[in-house]
Amino acid sequence: MRYLFFLIFFFLIRGDNMYTQVKFDYSAAEIVIDYFSNPDTNKITEIVNHPAYKLVYEHSKRFSSNPLDENMLALSLNGESISFNFLNINEQLSKLKEVVSYLKSNEQKMREEFAPLSLLYLPEDYEPNATVYFIIGGYNGIALNDQVAMNIYWEQFLKDPQEILLYLPHELFHIGFAHYQQLPDISAVKTKEDLKNLVMRITMDEGLATLVPYKTRIALNALSDYDYSVLTDNLPVSKKVKQFENLMQMLNKDNNNPVDDKLLGKVLGQCSGDRLFYIVGCYMGLRIEQKYGMGKLIELIKHSPEEFFEVFESTKKGYVSEDN
Repeated sequence: MRYLFFLIFFFLIRGDNMYTQVKFDYSAAEIVIDYFSNPDTNKITEIVNHPAYKLVYEHSKRFSSNPLDENMLALSLNGESISFNFLNINEQLSKLKEVVSYLKSNEQKMREEFAPLSLLYLPEDYEPNATVYFIIGGYNGIALNDQVAMNIYWEQFLKDPQEILLYLPHELFHIGFAHYQQLPDISAVKTKEDLKNLVMRITMDEGLATLVPYKTRIALNALSDYDYSVLTDNLPVSKKVKQFENLMQMLNKDNNNPVDDKLLGKVLGQCSGDRLFYIVGCYMGLRIEQKYGMGKLIELIKHSPEEFFEVFESTKKGYVSEDN
């Protein structure tokens, strides 16, 4: 209850920066549902050229080693590819319609209660503005250039549509974070030092985005998501932290050595696949907030990921470095 009172007070203070102008666009999901309900090849061009899917291509091209593109979407719609994962979609069309209806009926709640959670750890000078697309297929959730795309066909969202509301502030936080921190560039990674810097940047970003709805999830008892089930259990968290520390130690050794695809895949595979970016990054944020307060995390948004890591290390020593 005390946390809910805090949120109300926080939102009143940040009222001028609330997501009153956030736009929710359901058209991409609706046209895909319509296409699979009444197949018409003429609709494929409309889907492939939809701004929501163009966002998916752009994000994928920037961040994926095997990017999704227009051709993959067209082939997936024709049943000739599984790139966009439309498997068994015909059996789920009624459920997908229910999810769209749920989102529309909860749009005010998304705008007034969940979207503003993304502001909790962002500086006061940040002025939010975003378009949120609800799509079917592709990645679970992405954010780029003040735009978000959320895939309502993800199993977790289909099972419990409230999860979409809880993931929304996570994605919106990424947009705010990118206003203060340069976007990562995997193609620029040449040495182990470059890879370490990339890992630190993504860990800070994904970790704090995971932290954004953490207390709300606890208040709602919405902890079935894997990341949060681990974060609320000390033993699994300790194992993830140890795994991450071992990776960082490896990257710190001979850090001028070149990085090949095998090493890149090993490191990013563990950090993403084993959820280290999210779980360990959130754990770091929690430790910093517990010791130094929310204000310290907000301050660090304008500083380098290296400083985020340094402040976290200082929580283990019981003091804050004079440099911070």
